[in-house]
Amino acid sequence: MAKAKTRYVCQSCGQAFPKWQGQCTGCEEWNTLVQEIVQSDLRRVPSQHASSMSLIQTLEDVSVERAQRWTTGIDIFDELVGGGLVPGGITLIGGEPGVGKSTFMLQLVSRLGVNIKPVAYVSGEESATQIKLRAERMRIGNGKDIILVSEQNLDSALNGLASFLPRMVVVDSIQTVYTPQLDATPGSVSQIRECAAILTKYGKDRGMPIFIIGHVTKDGAIAGPKILEHIVDTVLYFEGDVSSNFRILRVFKNRYGATGEVAVFQMTDKGLGAVLNPSDLFISRKRSESPGVVVVPILQGTRCILTELQVLVTQSFLTMPRRIVSGIDSNRLNLVIAVLEKHAGMKFYNRDVFSNVAGGLKLSEPGGDLGLAMALAGSLNDRAIPIDMLVIGEVTLAGEIRPVGNLSRRITEGKRFGFKRFLISDSAEVSGKDGIIKVGNIREAVKAVFG
Repeated sequence: MAKAKTRYVCQSCGQAFPKWQGQCTGCEEWNTLVQEIVQSDLRRVPSQHASSMSLIQTLEDVSVERAQRWTTGIDIFDELVGGGLVPGGITLIGGEPGVGKSTFMLQLVSRLGVNIKPVAYVSGEESATQIKLRAERMRIGNGKDIILVSEQNLDSALNGLASFLPRMVVVDSIQTVYTPQLDATPGSVSQIRECAAILTKYGKDRGMPIFIIGHVTKDGAIAGPKILEHIVDTVLYFEGDVSSNFRILRVFKNRYGATGEVAVFQMTDKGLGAVLNPSDLFISRKRSESPGVVVVPILQGTRCILTELQVLVTQSFLTMPRRIVSGIDSNRLNLVIAVLEKHAGMKFYNRDVFSNVAGGLKLSEPGGDLGLAMALAGSLNDRAIPIDMLVIGEVTLAGEIRPVGNLSRRITEGKRFGFKRFLISDSAEVSGKDGIIKVGNIREAVKAVFG
């Protein structure tokens, strides 16, 4: 009997090597190579559920009737993905363990089972009894149109669904299912890649939406090769601390809509409930003035959310002062500190700086730079920012204040919450003059806020 050939495949990028090495030369990640058995028979056996032919036609002849979106019954989710589900669309949902991926998908399946039936839920992790218990706990009563398949063999599961003719399929999770066409363990790069390809073809051929749940690595990235995210049409990611009741569903990729969009949910005993006005969660209408606290309007896709930015500056007794951040890029914090030291004469070299974005949001856009600068200056000098002031602007290395996009939308959201003064760049164009305070550089901004 011939000895089985092996190779080492990177779990991050999928590149293969003949022998093990510490670092992958493709993605430059360390300790990501895993041994896999190479199939001796390279002849691929076509899947039993594959279509017999490929349809070739002109663009003019393509029918768009199947492309009509399906509404899920969860309005905030439909808005998030661009208006509903696209028949044949493949969606990947990732997130930390316990964040609510399976719970949300069971809710989605139950809603779709009312008008678009039947729908199938393929689980390689849980038994049908476990899923039933969760459904009872969530008070999901529509069970006759939900087909449960507790099976890790993906080919068997899909072939078994042929007699039920489901309209949609959920696979939980891609790391637990496998195809016997490959001599590799479930969760390996080759199995994830092949199973994703099978599901993609299965959904595209039938005009059927497919949802794939994916685990994440210790670094927070979706486990498996990057090609998995390239294969699917939409990539969604659940964010949020499992100890908190709030979850953020973010769009990282969407071939049928905008990226960067977010939806906020609250975990309850009945599952995940939509939060229609996220700004109410991240700021309080009954706030009090406090040094180092400022409200900034940040854009999450097309949605504007007011969030509270908190900064604490204290005396440091360490050789290297600490810079502790949560929800803010540490490099961005150091940049703003350097600008304040250079162009505003403030000293942070002997100060510890702690910064946090309330509610678990991430401040990733430059529109929050000016708010961060004012919070730093306020905490350093023990001066509070006026409670009715909204700070909007980008800070350059030269200390200048630049305008940001969608300024009118940010101001409108601020007015809705009772803000009366708006600190913006003097080069920004905005309709109306009421409450508008324009500044050109960081010194002018500090003077306008603190006098």
